[in-house]
Amino acid sequence: MVTAAVLLGRSDSSAHTADVHPAEAAAGHATTTTTTKPATPGGLVQPPSAVLPAIPPGSSLGPGSSGPVVVAYQHRLIQLHFDPGPVDGKYGGEMAYAVQAVQKIIGAPRTGAIGPTEAWALEHFRYPTPLAPNAEPNRTEIDITKQVITLYQGGQVRLITTTSTGAGELYCYTTPRDHPTQRVCEYANTPSGRFTYTRFVKGWDKSPLGQLYNPFYFNGGIAIHGYDSVPPEPASHGCARIPMHIAEYFHTLVHVGDPVYVFGGKPANVVSSTRIATNTPAPPPAAPGGAPPAPHAKPKPKPKPPTTTRPPVSTPPTTKPVVPTT
Repeated sequence: MVTAAVLLGRSDSSAHTADVHPAEAAAGHATTTTTTKPATPGGLVQPPSAVLPAIPPGSSLGPGSSGPVVVAYQHRLIQLHFDPGPVDGKYGGEMAYAVQAVQKIIGAPRTGAIGPTEAWALEHFRYPTPLAPNAEPNRTEIDITKQVITLYQGGQVRLITTTSTGAGELYCYTTPRDHPTQRVCEYANTPSGRFTYTRFVKGWDKSPLGQLYNPFYFNGGIAIHGYDSVPPEPASHGCARIPMHIAEYFHTLVHVGDPVYVFGGKPANVVSSTRIATNTPAPPPAAPGGAPPAPHAKPKPKPKPPTTTRPPVSTPPTTKPVVPTT
């Protein structure tokens, strides 16, 4: 079984689908032309066109579909540097994520299914103009508007993936992680700007807001990381979520110091920051109907009943003295 991760990890030439004859397209193989489209003004080489199995009007391929037709579209997605997961003829969640990325780029509904519109777009696909065409040849671009991440190497597209960035909602958290001293409230935005990768954490990394898988941080606590759920719209606290199967190897394609460009974001404005009291024991609960006792106050001893002094007589009294009660 061929996996997209293996193909995407090789040179561009090995990731392309081999040319086949038109008859093979009917059997479920993509047919590609032998000429590559000219580069864009920024030097971006466009992919060749292809002939794919037709999707009849009113029908579609989606999760649960299988067979040679699915294989043809898996190969085409890999050729375009999307990652549909294993090339196994099974349309799963990984392939749906790849198709969502295509739909985001072409402006189609983000269903994750391939209909006639998506089929035509994949046959004649062209990479969008880079958002930072004159920037470093090795860079990551995060398009907040389209919710897509594009990784460039040597000025050419290496990987395109769907993402889910900051939802823009107000949220609060405590920081630092181990011994928090502040409670911060801010808006869950992914800020625009130029940043660089600073730190990679292998596996699950616990943050004040939850678990991040294989996060590569690039702006303080904001990272590109894997997550079990990557909705087609913004839904995170500010990070850029990517599908788990891509997060398995994404960190091998970038390095500390590589630039990350974020376009279309908003500032993550802090609304409040409150210091958390530390090492202060909680006061004991208040007695019902009364005020709580002072902290650390020692309980007052109960008064002892007074004693009675008997007169010095030689014989005991005929009656027993009464002892007052308290």
